[in-house]
Order: sequence, then C-alpha cells, then structure tokens
Amino acid sequence: MNRRSLLLSIGAASVGTGAVFGSGAFTSIEADRNVDLNVSSDSGSAQVSFDKGSGVGAGTIIGTDTSESVDVIKFEETNLNERAKTTFTDALEIDNNGSNTVNLYVDGSTDGVGDDPSNGDVLDFRVDDASIVGDGTSGNAIELGPDGNNGQNADVVEVDIVVDLLDDNVDGSSLDDIGSVTFVVEATNN
Repeated sequence: MNRRSLLLSIGAASVGTGAVFGSGAFTSIEADRNVDLNVSSDSGSAQVSFDKGSGVGAGTIIGTDTSESVDVIKFEETNLNERAKTTFTDALEIDNNGSNTVNLYVDGSTDGVGDDPSNGDVLDFRVDDASIVGDGTSGNAIELGPDGNNGQNADVVEVDIVVDLLDDNVDGSSLDDIGSVTFVVEATNN
C-alpha cells in the first residue's frame, strides 16, 4: 500500500469517527418541564405523618406550627433542668400511611442530636430504649410496616424524646443551637 492511500484511509476513518461521536456530544442539558407537586398535611393523608404521642404531657411539649405551607412539628419545652436527663416518653407518634414497609431514623449529622453527651449531643430520639439517631446503616433505623399493619412491624411507632444535660460538655445553650431535626424515611426491599 502506498503512503498516499494509507493517509487517505486514516483521514477517512477519523472523519467517520468524528461524525459518529462528535455530532451529538454534550456535557450538560438544561430543560424546563411542568411538574405538579402537592404537599399533604400530617393529619393522616401524608405518606408518613407526625403527631403528638400518647405520653403524659405530650400535648404540652409537641406543637404544630401551621403558619408555613406545611405543618411543622415543634418541640416546645422551656422548663428543663440543667445537669439533668429528662425523658418524654411516647412524645411523638409517627405513622406510615403508605402501602410499603419503610425504614425510619433521625439524621445524626445535626450538631447536638444523638446519644453521646460527651460529644455534645443533648437531644436524642428513642424507640424501645434504643436511639434511632444515626445514618441508617448502623442498625439504628426502625422498620415501619405498611398502613394497617399491627403485627411485629406495626405502621405506627411512638418515639421518646430525651434531653440529656448531665455531661459537663453540654448545657441549655447546646439545646438552643439545634434549629431543626431531619427524620429520614427510606423504602425497604421487602
């Protein structure tokens, strides 16, 4: 094969390759689409709803702020003892209204939320005396069954709220620094 036909073949191959790969190449596409999203209140129509639990005094420490476009559950306790551990048993009720089993936990990345006061954690959420604060992979998630399930993995759980101000590393101002808590609900493979 002579040199000219070899160069011509290589040139034709590179043009063909460029036509195949170069014609639709892009790194980003941005497009607007209409989306219809609705927010349900926590009165039983949401996939997972939050409400006051059945514990003594739950009605006085758990409140609902409806001034936003969605209901916001608020922990409203102002008379906590310093250097004390205060537990509000069955303070918050969480209900899986969906048709699938879900895992539920509290995101532990918020400063002050967790079960280790020596690290500055003052606010904990517990079910059956076990913390449900973490990342969902360390066994801290609880399983909620589908709506209407009253068996072992019921669809409703009541959560204890624990404020632990015993450790020297924390005080009432540590609780003031917590602006919000994130509950994470993930579908299971069941």
